[in-house]
Amino acid sequence: MDIQEIIKQLTSKFGDNFDISKVTDALKSIDLKDLSFSDIVSKLGAEGLLDKVGLDSVKGNVVDELKSKAGDMLGGIFGK
Repeated sequence: MDIQEIIKQLTSKFGDNFDISKVTDALKSIDLKDLSFSDIVSKLGAEGLLDKVGLDSVKGNVVDELKSKAGDMLGGIFGK
C-alpha cells in the first residue's frame, strides 16, 4: 500500500481532521509493506497523529442513536 492510498483511506475514514503533512512524514519513516490499514492507523494513533480523530463524535452519535432507539422501543411497550 502506498502513502497516497493510505492518505486517501484515512481521509475517507476520518475526514480531513488530521494534519496530512505530519501523517505523510510519519508514513515515510514506517515500513508499510507488511502492515494492514488497521496496523497503520494504530501506529499513527500511537504517535499521536490521529488523536482520537472523529472517535468522540462517532461515539456520541452511536450513544444518541441507541438512546433514541431504546426510547422508541420502551415508549411502545409502555404506551408512550
